[in-house]
Amino acid sequence: MGPRAAVFCHNGLGDGVVSLVLSNNLQLNGWAVDTYQNAIGSMQTWFPHLPVMSYPGPEAVPKILSSYDWFFVFQNDSSEFVQRLIKEGKHRFPDQLKVIYIYPSKHIVNEPYYLDAQIDPSLPVAENMRLFCEKILHLPKITKSNGFIPPAELEHRKYRKRVAIHPTSSRDGKNWPREKFVKLALHLRDEGYEPVFISGAEWAVHGIESRTFPTLDLLCSYLYESGYLIGNDSGLGHLASALGVPTLTLSRRKALANLWAPSFQKGVVITPSSWIPNIRGFRLRDRHWKKFISVKKAWRGFERLVQTAV
Repeated sequence: MGPRAAVFCHNGLGDGVVSLVLSNNLQLNGWAVDTYQNAIGSMQTWFPHLPVMSYPGPEAVPKILSSYDWFFVFQNDSSEFVQRLIKEGKHRFPDQLKVIYIYPSKHIVNEPYYLDAQIDPSLPVAENMRLFCEKILHLPKITKSNGFIPPAELEHRKYRKRVAIHPTSSRDGKNWPREKFVKLALHLRDEGYEPVFISGAEWAVHGIESRTFPTLDLLCSYLYESGYLIGNDSGLGHLASALGVPTLTLSRRKALANLWAPSFQKGVVITPSSWIPNIRGFRLRDRHWKKFISVKKAWRGFERLVQTAV
């Protein structure tokens, strides 16, 4: 039996989906791995070999440090548990606790534990996890897969014309306008596709269906059999991509897209043109990105996605 390891990642859906690349690589090489994350536990049947645990409180740090040989911690300023784990863990096990910084900034190299993982913001997170396992941990078996195992009764992309549209995210500032999503959905329908909003009942407009799911497990099954996903920069894009579903992502900034665009499956990312000024203090492109991505531009992106999808 290899070392016992714990992976502590952020609690967003996308963070959890991507961090499983690290857990999966460790498990593939004979490590016993527990992944700590509060969002993806209800999908456990999709990765039964990678146990997911809920985050403990800060008082559990001493027990955690005595339970594993290695610790992989995604840095999180807002988590008291993570801050205490890093402080005490680096004191007791400086080489066995690795801190991983995930944000798109050239200043990332100045972080105190940057050399632990050497994240490259110009590469997708999933690829960064693969490179971390190869270049830093020197694991002999390497994969970019996060270990998803689809149920045998499901058929991948069974409904090729079904386009799942996820029009929301964790923050309103990341959301493309409602009226543009609706216009895009209507155009998809006119072109012979079957658009379905993955959101609340308020999105069921103009005869377009809207679906919600009581569990992530059921959502996974629905996405796995869908043809495409269109959405904002959000966790659902990473989930769909990990399930092998082509994704179209609408994002406000190319630097964010380089790091956080879904990358398990070939996809298309739409961002405002780089010709639009983004001077510090004004940030015209960042502040008004929703205006600079038209419905026509999104549709052309979807056409490219269809052409490149297998």
